[in-house]
Amino acid sequence: MSLQRNSQRRFQSSTRIELARDLHDSLAQDLVAIGFKLDLLCAHAPASNRSEIRLIRQSVTAATKKVRKELFSLRDKDSDYHQQLAESAAQLNLIIDGEISALSPITRRIVDELVKNAATHSKGHNIEVAITDHLITVKDDGQGLHGVSELVNELGGILQISSTKNGTIVEIRLP
Repeated sequence: MSLQRNSQRRFQSSTRIELARDLHDSLAQDLVAIGFKLDLLCAHAPASNRSEIRLIRQSVTAATKKVRKELFSLRDKDSDYHQQLAESAAQLNLIIDGEISALSPITRRIVDELVKNAATHSKGHNIEVAITDHLITVKDDGQGLHGVSELVNELGGILQISSTKNGTIVEIRLP
């Protein structure tokens, strides 16, 4: 079932990117063109009409900024965070299974802390982050991770850490 959810999330992610591209190529470009036309109209309009045209131009500019912000959000929802995690685990081989977009900001903080701790303290070579609906698993092949139990407790979750000579598994169960 988690394989089906991962496939669904990947499909949703690619759909978001495709939607962002389509909106950029249509709506965003149309708004920019309307703005340029308003600039031309304002330059050739009688002085008595220019202030009203400028107000409309300001509205179009505001709408264009909103659309671009949403398009950026659709496209790059996960890429910046993925890059941040990769930088935190620079000396480790980082594998992420699941959709980062499923993580809330506080859950991302927990994952950040676990990855940083593994990179700093585990003396391992590999770290794997697996994300499903209500379970995050961070596994490394090193000597252990320090707890993030306070953050997990704030969420009402349960933190389980298993550490052996072969590595560490951290599971976070969320309500």
